[in-house]
Amino acid sequence: MVFVAPKLSTKQAIEATAGLLLAARCKRKRFLCVMRFLLSAHCYRLRGPPPRIDTRNGFDNAMDDATARTKFNFTIPQLRELAAKLHLPMPCIITHERDTVPTLEALAMLCRRLKEPSTLFTVANEFGRSPAAYSRICKHTVHELFTRHKERLYFNRELVVRRIEGYCSAVRAKGAPLNCCWAFIDGTKQYVCRPSARDNPASAYENLQRALYNGHPRRHCFNWQGVTTPDGIIVSMYGPVEGRRHDSTMLSMSCLLDELASDEVFQGKVMYGDPAYGCSDFMCCPFPDTSGSAAKAAFNARMSSVREAVEWGFGRVKTQWSFLNWDKKLRSRQAAVGKLFLVAVLLTNAHTCMQPAGNQISMYFGLKPPSLDQYLGLE
Repeated sequence: MVFVAPKLSTKQAIEATAGLLLAARCKRKRFLCVMRFLLSAHCYRLRGPPPRIDTRNGFDNAMDDATARTKFNFTIPQLRELAAKLHLPMPCIITHERDTVPTLEALAMLCRRLKEPSTLFTVANEFGRSPAAYSRICKHTVHELFTRHKERLYFNRELVVRRIEGYCSAVRAKGAPLNCCWAFIDGTKQYVCRPSARDNPASAYENLQRALYNGHPRRHCFNWQGVTTPDGIIVSMYGPVEGRRHDSTMLSMSCLLDELASDEVFQGKVMYGDPAYGCSDFMCCPFPDTSGSAAKAAFNARMSSVREAVEWGFGRVKTQWSFLNWDKKLRSRQAAVGKLFLVAVLLTNAHTCMQPAGNQISMYFGLKPPSLDQYLGLE
């Protein structure tokens, strides 16, 4: 086996040199002899210089719509409208490290980061900022969006109450045998990098790798629970939960059924999900055994054809924001992976509201999505 010494940063090289000098007891000849040996054996390697950022680059406020959609999924006017209606700090976002950036540009930087799995240097260079500053700005913008809209992401009660009758009618019109089904519930997985152990674990038996490992895909992941309505909006997203958790456990942890039970509007209305959730006053699932009953088999088949919509919603989030699929960069102990996913859901819903025909789900059910003001509770 050939030993290859790791490359050292400037700080690490200074610390190593000081340690060698101390070990040589400040004797010059001994120190130089050791250094000569390390250099000849290639055991003392310095990192190359960092790539240079082209500071002439910057955010183009007048970018044409086609280019903006390719880079950000939104046009510049749409980004400007979003920045205002999402109640981001105006006119600038200031990070804890005192990075100051216009709010419109900060939102564009976040969308650009989520749009595709590019390296941090690539996207930072497009805005003429250092990778460190770009990362801080995106992190702060994610925190601002999450803080202001976390309750809406958990369950957008106001929107559902306003449109629930239309949801039931749309599901029924598509051929479902139920008159009272207003949404579809399912879980999805967000693959992440294998977590390392913490320096100060909560208990002696803590094992983060085992907690996040899911045996079905045989990968480390977070679990999410989503509720999608016929207008293409994800009205509820709960998580992240450890990858080893079952869907029924997630439903219990989310307390979503308790939320529905506390409002008379949801009495007599149900969500439809797979058999893992079980049936209750607010949940409906397929018949587990259809042998000898054509009616049960027909019910399952008709409901299955419309239930696929919830999976389209999850796929839409991960397709629009491809960075979420780059699991090697989603390091649960180094980045706010959960916040990033929730903000991506928020931006996906906003994108759906801004499209005249909505998305694939709303076109399938023939139900237009709400306006952005209705979704954000501004009217």
